[in-house]
Amino acid sequence: MLSLNQKNRFTFVLLFFLTGSLFGKSIPVAMTDASILQVKVTVQYPHFIQPWRFKTPEIRQSTGIYIGDNRILIPAQAVYFYTSIEIKKPDALKVYTAELERLDPDLGLAILKFNDPNASKDLKAVSFPNEVFLPGTGLVMESKDQRTLEEKKIRMIRLDMDSYSSGYMELPYIEIQSEEKLDGVGELIVDATARIPQGILYQFKENNSGRVIPSFSIKHFIDGKNFPFKGFRFKPLIDSATRNHYGLRKDDLGVLVAEIYPGSSADGVLQLEDVLLEVSNFKIDPKGYFDHPKFGKLNVSYLFHNTNDADSHFGKKIKLKVFRNKKPATLELDLKPLPESAIRIPYGNSRFQTPKYLMLAGIIFQELSEQYLTEHGNQWRNRVSKELLYLNDFYRIKRNSNEGKIVFLSQVLPLSGNKAYHTAHQLILKTMNGTQIQSLDQLQSLVKESDSAYIRFVMTDGFEVIFKKEEIQKINTEAKQSFQIQKDSNF
Repeated sequence: MLSLNQKNRFTFVLLFFLTGSLFGKSIPVAMTDASILQVKVTVQYPHFIQPWRFKTPEIRQSTGIYIGDNRILIPAQAVYFYTSIEIKKPDALKVYTAELERLDPDLGLAILKFNDPNASKDLKAVSFPNEVFLPGTGLVMESKDQRTLEEKKIRMIRLDMDSYSSGYMELPYIEIQSEEKLDGVGELIVDATARIPQGILYQFKENNSGRVIPSFSIKHFIDGKNFPFKGFRFKPLIDSATRNHYGLRKDDLGVLVAEIYPGSSADGVLQLEDVLLEVSNFKIDPKGYFDHPKFGKLNVSYLFHNTNDADSHFGKKIKLKVFRNKKPATLELDLKPLPESAIRIPYGNSRFQTPKYLMLAGIIFQELSEQYLTEHGNQWRNRVSKELLYLNDFYRIKRNSNEGKIVFLSQVLPLSGNKAYHTAHQLILKTMNGTQIQSLDQLQSLVKESDSAYIRFVMTDGFEVIFKKEEIQKINTEAKQSFQIQKDSNF
C-alpha cells in the first residue's frame, strides 16, 4: 500500500510524464520569467516616388521574446528599414543594441541578435512547440514597462489560412477574440492552463478580433527552415456551366488551376486549366476547402504550406489527383520555397527591398512595384496611370521565366536639356535602340556599352525620347546639383 508521500510522488511523476508526452520539449512560461523584452526601433523608409530620398525617421515600439543564443524574436514589420535597435531587459536600466539576423516577410517575423555577447545573461529562453490547443483559452503576456508584465485573456477560436503579413503566400494563423484592448505588437500567447507557448499576437482589430502566428510556424522559422510554396493560384468552380465546360460531373469536386509560378513546385507538374480534385487523399471542394480531421474546414493551401510536424508535407512528395482534358490523372509534386524570381511586380509588404532607380539625362526610370503606386495616397488607384494599374492588378506574376520587370519612365526632372519631354510621366519603356528592356540593370548596361551617337527610348504607346549619348551625363550632373541627388543610380 502506498503512503501519502509515495502517492504524491507517483501523481507528480505521472503528471510530468503526461505533460512531457503532450508538449514534447515545451517549457511553461511564468509571469516571473525574464523572457519578455521591450524593443525600440528607429526606422527610415525609402521614398518610392523619389527613390533617391528617404522619409523622416520614425520610432517603432514592439515586444521581443528571448529565444536563446543571444537572439530575440520580433514582428518583421517593426524592423523594416531600421537604422538602430534598442532593447531593454526586465528590471534593468541598461539599454542594449541589436542587429537583424534574418526575417521572413511571408510569416511576418524577424530574429535579432544582441551586439553584446553577455546581454542575454539572466534571460530565460522561450521554446515553441508543434502542438496548438484549439479551441481554447489563452493569455497575452504584455510588457507595459520594464517592471510590469500584464496578462489578458483571449479565446483562441480556430485555425485558418491567409497572407496576413501582406506576403506572397498564405500561411496558418489562429483567429482569436478578446473583450480586452490588445496592442498586437508581437506579444507572447500562452495556454491559460499549462502556460505552454501557443504563438505570437500579430494583429488585433477594433472589432475585438485578432490573428496569432501559431507556435509550429514559429518553431519552423527559428529552426532556419524555408516555408514550402504550392506554386500555383486557383479559381473556385462553383457555377454549373463552367463545371460542365471542364467535363465535371454533378458530384465532382475541385478547383481550377489559374496561374503557375515559373520555377515553382507546380511548374512542369500542373498545367493551366487542370481541375485539382484531391491533395494527399483529401477531397477539395469547389471553393478550395477540405475537411481537416482536427481543425475543420481549411483552405487547400494548408496542405502545401503547413509546417506542423503532425501533418506537414515539408520535404516530402505530395500526391495530387487532377482532371486534365476531361480525363483523370495522378501526379506527384515536390514542395519548394517560393521563387522570388517569379514575381514580376513586387506587391504587399516591401520585403525590405529599397526601390531602384536609374537617371538618364535627368529622366528617372524605375521598375514597377505596388509600393510605388500606393505611395500616391489613399486615392492612389485614381491618381496613377491606368496602364500601370492594369499591369499591377493582372500581371504581378511572370507567365514564363523569360518575362522581365516592368521598366517605366516615372518622371522628368525639369531641366533645360530635357525640356522637350517635361510632360512625360508614368510611361512604360518598351525598347532602347531597338532592344527590348527587361530590367534597370539591363538598361544601364545597354546605355553604357552603346556605340551609337544617339540613345533612343521608345515607350509602349509609341512616344519617343532621343538624346545624344554625350549629353546624358552632362544633364545628369546638372540634375544632381539642382535636385540634391547623390548618384545616377542606387544599384
